[in-house]
Amino acid sequence: MSQIDPFELCKLLQNDQLGAGNFLHYLLRENSYKDHDYIFLERPIIGFDNTQIFSFSHQSLLNTAKQWSAFYHAQGVTAKDVIAVFIDDTIDYFIQFIALSSLGAVPALINSKLAPSIAIQYIQHIEAKLVLTTENRLSELTAIDKHDDIQFFIIDEVVKQKATTQLPSVYPFVHNALDPVLLTHTSGTTGIPKAVIAAHKPYFHGIRFRLGNPIDNLDRYLTALPHSHNSGLAYLMEASMRGCPTLVLSDKSPKSLAAQIDSFKPNFVVAFPKIFVELVRDEPNPELLQSVNYWRSTGDAAHERHVKHLTEWGSHFNNAERKPGSVYIDGLGSSEMGSSLFTVNHYRGKRDYDRCVGKPQPWVDAQVLDDDGNLLPAGQVGRLGIKSPSLTPGYWNSSLISEKSRVNGYWITGDLVRKDTLGYFYHLDRITDKIETQDGTLYSLLTEELILKRFDEIFDCSIYTYLDDKQATKVAIRVDLVTENTQESYLYDLLAQINTWLQAHNVMPLNSISVVSNANAYAPEGVTGKVLKRVLRHDDQSEIKVFI
Repeated sequence: MSQIDPFELCKLLQNDQLGAGNFLHYLLRENSYKDHDYIFLERPIIGFDNTQIFSFSHQSLLNTAKQWSAFYHAQGVTAKDVIAVFIDDTIDYFIQFIALSSLGAVPALINSKLAPSIAIQYIQHIEAKLVLTTENRLSELTAIDKHDDIQFFIIDEVVKQKATTQLPSVYPFVHNALDPVLLTHTSGTTGIPKAVIAAHKPYFHGIRFRLGNPIDNLDRYLTALPHSHNSGLAYLMEASMRGCPTLVLSDKSPKSLAAQIDSFKPNFVVAFPKIFVELVRDEPNPELLQSVNYWRSTGDAAHERHVKHLTEWGSHFNNAERKPGSVYIDGLGSSEMGSSLFTVNHYRGKRDYDRCVGKPQPWVDAQVLDDDGNLLPAGQVGRLGIKSPSLTPGYWNSSLISEKSRVNGYWITGDLVRKDTLGYFYHLDRITDKIETQDGTLYSLLTEELILKRFDEIFDCSIYTYLDDKQATKVAIRVDLVTENTQESYLYDLLAQINTWLQAHNVMPLNSISVVSNANAYAPEGVTGKVLKRVLRHDDQSEIKVFI
């Protein structure tokens, strides 16, 4: 439901020039709601003249973005310049995105958790003209390399200045449909992140679709997505177009999330699966979560074990009557897809998810392909290939990788899937995580799902490979136990039970099990919370490891 007049929104969505690079400027042309605050911040940010900002209307958001546009203009930033932003995880990323895209520049938003040693390589790769960062990050970046050819600015120092108003003669920039408006990096689960190009019209395609096909009883947002990620920006764009009251979190810890839900009373909460998994692990008081009708995740498909807990909380409406239990909207997407191209709804009492991600959106051509790009029939496992108007044009300064990601006209997402005879897709694994041994093939995500459905004592797990003394590939599982137990005899028995269960489902046995005690994370993670299986494969630092 939109707080903006539905006729105004419908008229705006019909404008073919509307896109990610100009959405706010177009939104303010005819908008009786423009001076009403709709974005509310868990923590204030600092604007120019050292002003504390607690909330935004459409007009005040544009005014703040214009001040930043004027700052960048004064530094000589022009259309197509790449500007890197590496700051704390706040709505400042959204403001920088609007400010820079309004100039026709290309903001490269870097996740605040990315290690400076990796960030500086990424900045060099994308050939950034200027970097906006924080004092502590600047000291780490320049300690690695002085970078005399790159201008660095500290955000806290910039906002102490008096705001300037001088803008280019043409403002906002007039975008072509395929003009780049954003570089967002991949999760880094396979090494140095790739710079994914988001273009003006393709990037807005999924947003436009959701706006034209609204979910019932949705009028208060809470976002716990990373503010530097294209999905975090996209949901703020969508909330802006609707004018829905939206709470933006910076502290995404389970206790903070539960408390903010209780206080703000959102009916729609969006985050990456990792945030929801941590919420389930923390076992919050369900009374705090009663307002939630929808949990929305994007990225990799979530595990059934965790989703079932979430759908027990909150409520939903049936024939205008509130009923217990919420809906979990699971989306399979990526930076390259430009949106969640598959969605499936999970609800209280649903059984046997089987890693089904649903059917593709109506504007998506999704196929299961073999290694040569040939289409595979229903039931066979292959690579997920996508044709979609939302797709990235490719990777910035990486034309070879971009071309190798396309086969037979399809973009290869990096996922292994199968499709059934009814057209439903099932996400089995990432291509890089599929395991081949002398005993056969094992799909790690699918096997993890199978284990989590059976063993209540395992809260989460990750399956990966290692080489034994004879350099043979073996399969290991790292477990996050509900109740910590590092006794080798217990782990040995647990592994034996797991293998009995796997054998009953025609899955090859695992060779070892490991745990880490007293750790913030049971396994190494990337900046978006994904487990780094490549790190487990090459640098397994488990404290207790039991072999069979």
